[in-house]
Amino acid sequence: MRISEITQIDSRGRVLIPKSIRETLGLQNGMHVMFIADLEKREIKILPFADPNAKLLEINVTLTDKPGALAKIASTMAKWGVDLLSTQSRTLQRGKSAEWNTIVDVSNCKLRIEELKQKLVKEGEAKNVEIKGFL
Repeated sequence: MRISEITQIDSRGRVLIPKSIRETLGLQNGMHVMFIADLEKREIKILPFADPNAKLLEINVTLTDKPGALAKIASTMAKWGVDLLSTQSRTLQRGKSAEWNTIVDVSNCKLRIEELKQKLVKEGEAKNVEIKGFL
């Protein structure tokens, strides 16, 4: 099923999502959405991402490129109540280092953010952890 509506961008770059689309997709006030721009097609996708109560963080981890290292870090996050919403990983140097970028919901996390960072290094074998919040 496809719904089409036409709307305008205001002077601050905001777009009103028409009520028929909001209702059909279950979009709620305060809900987090992700924008994905395809430059070749010149189109933007808006994806429902997380409920209004989610506390979103971006976590960037540098780790050793070895089997199971990423799984150990993800398991450590799960152990402490961190919900993974979106992830992307890549090898930087085969057999030596990799990076993992993830967007998480920490609304049910059992630790303070600095403690989580320390646990990821100690229990999860992360080499370096950077954590940024979203507005």
